[in-house]
Amino acid sequence: METGQGGIAAGNAPAPTSGSVAGGGREAGRPFILWIVTLALLASPLIHGVALLLHTRWLNFGSVRPWDGFVYFLIAPIVGVLMLRRHERARFSVYVFLSCEILRAIRIHSAGLGVLAVGFLVVLQLPASRRFHPSVDPHKVLARLRLRRTGKRGAA
Repeated sequence: METGQGGIAAGNAPAPTSGSVAGGGREAGRPFILWIVTLALLASPLIHGVALLLHTRWLNFGSVRPWDGFVYFLIAPIVGVLMLRRHERARFSVYVFLSCEILRAIRIHSAGLGVLAVGFLVVLQLPASRRFHPSVDPHKVLARLRLRRTGKRGAA
């Protein structure tokens, strides 16, 4: 039987509970390309800030539009933290972020940004990425919503 980090057998890892994946030792490790996506998201405030200071544009970094600053200074690092922590909604968050980047690439006529965003979306579809960041289980989400709804009624 194959073991992941920490010597836990891959099939015997505990199931994730709430926001982040418990028992991070289920897989052999984060695929290298996911490290690139995660680190790019986490580094985006620094990259955007440096591009602003140098008065240059690279992809969409360095844009003086307030919305772009909001996206690269706040949203991208939040999505990066979700990826880093293996939050159950990390992959979905990256899909939304990269889809918006594709729209932004069309708006600013940046083929490079569009190609990178589409490339990372394709990477998220690879089997290793899907194993590391599984899809959100709609049954678990619905069960959680039902628990919150019944819990609020019981407390009143």
